[in-house]
Amino acid sequence: MKINKAKLKKDLARATNGCVVQHNGWTCGTCFFDIDSSLTNQDWQNVLLIRGDNREEDLNNLPSDRQASYDKILGLCLARDTSGFPK
Repeated sequence: MKINKAKLKKDLARATNGCVVQHNGWTCGTCFFDIDSSLTNQDWQNVLLIRGDNREEDLNNLPSDRQASYDKILGLCLARDTSGFPK
């Protein structure tokens, strides 16, 4: 997988208007799911794995295509209107 952890963290923060309350400055689940209604628990578990606070064997609903999930999340973050939040 081609994952840019720092970019994901930054883009999630921007898409959630600055939510950085969990695990060393990452977005919380409530704000994550508010980004777009198409986000699923599989997408959230992918984020949990990427950010490093869960091990793969501890997650029970990872997407079968993690790269596609990552790309979906980034795309939704970039599509979200964040004009009120500094770049």
